[in-house]
Amino acid sequence: MLTLEGIGAGDMRLHVARVPGSPPPPTGPLVSTFFMIFVFTAGSGRGRHLEPIDLRAGDVHLVPEGTEHQALDVGDLQGWIVGVDPLLLRELGPPPGRSRVRGEARPAPARSLLVRGLLRLRPGPTRRRRIEQLVAEMEAELREGKWAAANAAHAWLVLLLTELMRELQEHAPTASPLVGGLVRDALAFIEQRCLGPLSLKDVAAAVGRTPSHLANAIRQETGLTVGDWLREHRMSEARRRLRDTDASVESIADQVGYADATHFIRTFRRAHGMTPRDWRERRRAAQ
Repeated sequence: MLTLEGIGAGDMRLHVARVPGSPPPPTGPLVSTFFMIFVFTAGSGRGRHLEPIDLRAGDVHLVPEGTEHQALDVGDLQGWIVGVDPLLLRELGPPPGRSRVRGEARPAPARSLLVRGLLRLRPGPTRRRRIEQLVAEMEAELREGKWAAANAAHAWLVLLLTELMRELQEHAPTASPLVGGLVRDALAFIEQRCLGPLSLKDVAAAVGRTPSHLANAIRQETGLTVGDWLREHRMSEARRRLRDTDASVESIADQVGYADATHFIRTFRRAHGMTPRDWRERRRAAQ
């Protein structure tokens, strides 16, 4: 399982890595808990999402969180990998539409990056240059770390998402999602409700399946459990609130869905190797 923190993002919800140059990921099948945007500017290589695929200059690949994929065979590829916390994507991106629940029609897939993904987009020269410029500006903001760098990088991300949505709507309105509709709907529902009380039974009822069927489907397609996804989203939001607010640990525990602060502290320590209070103090001391 790959997390944003695990690839060097620290406590940020947005990360841009160079290709080549980013640390090599583990070998074998990977599942990322964050949305990935690959933008290749030169060279060629190989990858695998649901099937082997050639990679080349001009490609833009969208890999939603939860999609199993293989580490890139980079070859002589150049470009960037943009990693985005799905909660940030929901906050900043185009309106995602609602998750499908029992008796409702599926949202139009071209309307949201959260409920669809394509193996490859190949925008025309003008849009391609625009996309490359936006990613370069985003990378520069995050690298230089000037005042309000995160806000500036998020603004560039909104523009990037806009260009990607336009490309999807204009040139790929009928392409299929990468993973099955049931799992995509369930993950979107978890994202929407992750900061409140939420159980496997709740998620299963929302998508019209039994808990056992849904649990097996999510585990089979993503390699993770419903609890894994719920915990990762809650930890991401907890880190943001620890970093950006002065709220007490007990208050943050309640805000991110833990009625028992002791349980929250234990969960946070298992995920980060330290208590929430120690994590906050170390991040603030490093600023």
